[in-house]
Amino acid sequence: MSGTSYAAMPNTFTTTGGTFHSTLLTGLSNGLIVTRYVRCQDGANNANASSTAISFTIGTGAGPITLSLNASRTSGVAPLAVFFDATGTTSPSVTSRPFHDIEYRWDFGDPAVGATATWSSGSRAGVSSKNEATGPVAAHVFETPGTYTVTLTVTDGTNTDTTTVTITVDNADDIFAAGNTICVGATTLPIGGAGGCPAGAAVLTQANFNTAINGNINTKKRLLFKRGDTFASTSDANIAVTGPGIIGVFGTGNAPIVNVTGNNAAFRLSNQDTPTIKDWRIMDLEINGNSGPTSQGVYAEGGINQITALRLNIRNVHFGFQFSGSILDSHNSSGHPGHTLWDQIAIVDSTISTLIGGGGGNGIYMTSQRLMLLGNAISNSTAAEHIVRLPNTFRGVLSNNTLSNPASDKHTVKMHAKVYGVSPTSFTEQIVLSDNRFTGGTGSAWIVAIGPQNAGDDERVRNVIVERNWFAPEADTQIPLVIWAQDVTVRNNLFDLTGNLIHVGAEVTQRGIEPAPANVSFYNNTFYSNSTGNFIPIRFILGAGHIAKNNLGYAPISTSRDMISGTATIANNTSDAGILVSPGFASLTPSVPADFSLGSGSNALNQGAAVPVFSDFFRLSRPQNGGFDLGAMERP
Repeated sequence: MSGTSYAAMPNTFTTTGGTFHSTLLTGLSNGLIVTRYVRCQDGANNANASSTAISFTIGTGAGPITLSLNASRTSGVAPLAVFFDATGTTSPSVTSRPFHDIEYRWDFGDPAVGATATWSSGSRAGVSSKNEATGPVAAHVFETPGTYTVTLTVTDGTNTDTTTVTITVDNADDIFAAGNTICVGATTLPIGGAGGCPAGAAVLTQANFNTAINGNINTKKRLLFKRGDTFASTSDANIAVTGPGIIGVFGTGNAPIVNVTGNNAAFRLSNQDTPTIKDWRIMDLEINGNSGPTSQGVYAEGGINQITALRLNIRNVHFGFQFSGSILDSHNSSGHPGHTLWDQIAIVDSTISTLIGGGGGNGIYMTSQRLMLLGNAISNSTAAEHIVRLPNTFRGVLSNNTLSNPASDKHTVKMHAKVYGVSPTSFTEQIVLSDNRFTGGTGSAWIVAIGPQNAGDDERVRNVIVERNWFAPEADTQIPLVIWAQDVTVRNNLFDLTGNLIHVGAEVTQRGIEPAPANVSFYNNTFYSNSTGNFIPIRFILGAGHIAKNNLGYAPISTSRDMISGTATIANNTSDAGILVSPGFASLTPSVPADFSLGSGSNALNQGAAVPVFSDFFRLSRPQNGGFDLGAMERP
């Protein structure tokens, strides 16, 4: 911006986490990348001396859309996880609900090749591209050094606009050259420059994982463990310094095994005296908790930001990841101030399985800001509790995950907030759940539950998008989706209710003392059952401002039917009688998403109303052939 003058004026605005103070620049030209330095206050408006750099790009187009694109960071060492936020985008002439009613399409400029190009989990495993996303918030991990142009294209159905931001990714071999890298073997001494250990690296023989890390970790340090080796973990390995840093692997073959034998955490992040550290990557390890009743994969004890967990295989633990905000509250109130809610936490392409009980226990228990759960497979918490529990999250992306088999009366995803009215007051909000496969388990009342954990706590949730998910059949599940929240959009999802206990697809109601639900919209969802009994795709029990349009239902052997029950704006859905009439799916016995595509003679073609949904389950543009189709799949 050298040589150019811009007007500056103070800017203060309130978010769910408190108040932000920054300087707002005016008179900026389109396409300019700007960094805004923000000073934070908490919910009680207590000043926090730290500041955050937020980079964003000024929109490049004309018309009523005003674009906003914030990147959590625009440079760093590979692998670099970046959270993208377009929630400031507006289109006032078209919608007052831009979070819900504008379509945001992301191209990360990172087209990988071969098997790495697509996600191996989720509703479209093997097809869904890692280089693309939709939604007002999105995330991506840049694994290869280089310069990337990330493109955001938005449409409100009338206008389209595009903007970009540049991400620069540094080579880890440059950042962690020579003595900044240590290669560790469990039984034999590695050789620098051979067997995958970088040339010039220091070398170490150490069979104890926590000893190797605790004795060598430092800022700008890369510790690489030999593939094929097994390392004992007898106590926590502590990351209590700021990065950049990497805990990774070298060589070929199977991932190194970290054998947790002390009923401990493989990793403990931060502590009461390190509230502001950041920028670490943990990758390509197998962690076996050996069924220890309090064993954990990754545990956060103090403030730490920018944590990327990539391709971890965690099993036989009490918690896969535990980031409980109560420990931060405890530190702040006991003479160790400065801890803020974890920010920019990315868990990507990882596997977590066989969760052990003993009171609690989850695959992921996460309180955070800017959360990224991408491409994970998490299963079997039958001896514990929920698969993923989010008790306090501000902005999050849960995409392309396969989440299955929670404990009885628990959920694959449980989303709620801290008790409303307890400082700092907060909502869990601005969350996108997209392209996931959800499957319940024995005795599962609900697969995904959005709202308070019980009737007596006012734990508020709002502004959630649920799209392109596959709620797969599970014989012992009652209701796949329950919403005790406000401002939720459910679109382009596939609900297979075959075998479900009560054959209700989604229910909107109030759980307890939280505000009644409001403004919950169901657009273009497909509901199917090949079971006898009742069939109720959508049930509105309480609340106001609800909408149900363009939803398709088919249950050929159901004995009673009620397509949409309750009070809402209801239009252009399958009729109760039509539930018995075949919509001409691609398969007579549909079992996978492609089977639910509409045939050329389908009675659901062009039967929908115009709604703010601009693509379908497969990201095919809507409408096609002159009108909106019913259901999640648009006929091309």
